[in-house]
Amino acid sequence: MAVIAGGLGLAPLPICFLSAAALTVATRCITMQKVYEVIDWRVLIVIGGMTAFGAAMRESGTAEWLAGGIQSISENPRTVLAGFILLTMLLTQTMSNAAAALVVLPVAMQTAGTLGVSGQTFAIAVMLGASSSFIAPFEPACILVSGPGKYRFTDYLKAGLGLTLIMGFLVWLMVPLVWGL
Repeated sequence: MAVIAGGLGLAPLPICFLSAAALTVATRCITMQKVYEVIDWRVLIVIGGMTAFGAAMRESGTAEWLAGGIQSISENPRTVLAGFILLTMLLTQTMSNAAAALVVLPVAMQTAGTLGVSGQTFAIAVMLGASSSFIAPFEPACILVSGPGKYRFTDYLKAGLGLTLIMGFLVWLMVPLVWGL
């Protein structure tokens, strides 16, 4: 019901999910003891830490420095777009995808404006790049499966490197075709 209510725009999605979780506990479908047992606290710690790391990169000017480096390589918007996709994909390997997007998105949008191209194209490319965290198990979704699946770091590297390269190429190729440049 939470997904349907959020999808229909009846309330913001986080409020829908929080309400559903509270209702599940209130109706005793699950006990508080079980809630504490099933929460993977490592995931919450990683999300909190990486969000702070993303804010630190923005505030310290590191994100702008990286973007300036990308833009100085070429004035060609396709090349700059490829740089932002690559940067986002690299950052999302070591932090949550939301944190990586928080770091890169404002700089990418500013750069798109400077180049006189569609900010929407850069935003979509950054979002898709941020969702491509297949190389390292540090992203919260990967942490959820690495323990129970007994996966090693090299397992992610073997399976994820090729997938990340394919995804990066497809994002670089298709996003400008669909959203323009």
